[in-house]
Amino acid sequence: MIQILVNSFVAVLIASAFLTTAISALSTDDLSLRKVPARVRPQRRPNTDRRS
Repeated sequence: MIQILVNSFVAVLIASAFLTTAISALSTDDLSLRKVPARVRPQRRPNTDRRS
């Protein structure tokens, strides 16, 4: 009986942590305003001048 109560309590804690994380992630509006530094590599085009 005690094990069932402990397992239920742990399940409720895990569910509340998941919901808290999901709500905080969805309620953040300024994610699109953050600038993330990224390097863009120039695309290499095959050399079409050479014919072998």
